[in-house]
Amino acid sequence: MLEEIVGLFFPRKCIFCNEKINERYTCRKCLNIIEYYKERLETPDDAYYDKLICAIKYNGNLRTRMLKFKFDSVKYFARGFADILFEKMVKYDVNADLIIPVPISKKRYRERGYNQSELIVKYLSKLTKIDYNRNVLIKSKNNLKQSRLPEEQRKENVKDVYSIKNTEAIIGKNIILVDDICTTGSTVNECSKVLKNSGANRVIVLSVMYTNLRRAKL
Repeated sequence: MLEEIVGLFFPRKCIFCNEKINERYTCRKCLNIIEYYKERLETPDDAYYDKLICAIKYNGNLRTRMLKFKFDSVKYFARGFADILFEKMVKYDVNADLIIPVPISKKRYRERGYNQSELIVKYLSKLTKIDYNRNVLIKSKNNLKQSRLPEEQRKENVKDVYSIKNTEAIIGKNIILVDDICTTGSTVNECSKVLKNSGANRVIVLSVMYTNLRRAKL
């Protein structure tokens, strides 16, 4: 109800084209355009996750939107990114018991003031009616930023930096793990490893964007 009241004074606008809309937070025209961007789909034998779905390529105007979202506190972009992931979930018939964001360190949270993946997960949970939990998978160690490292060092950089805080919440569960950008897959694979080793049944990774880099040897 509060959201509807706010909408009377501040009409919804598509985060990509800025047109007024009555639907969610991304207009149908932009969703259709995004659908033409090549997806990245993987069901690898050598990874801990069971499936990886990356929605759109990290370039052009979409790249600019993501950078503003991550570093300029444009938090409402999370609504549009959740729309995009929801479309992919419907397209590929993805369902689960729980949605979990890729965590960031306490230090990074203090610097930024929010976890961008967690913001996306909150809206995705509303759209799917699937519960989310940000207190299950945690980043227990600080490490170097993945974006600053060459591909061959990224797997080692994320090793043993994630842990489970509440094992009971994931035992036997099918989990959707949400990330903002997937480059080599090292981060989501390490997170999936921790989830699987703690009793999760399946882990499906949803990432809003992906880069041009090859998937690292996992």
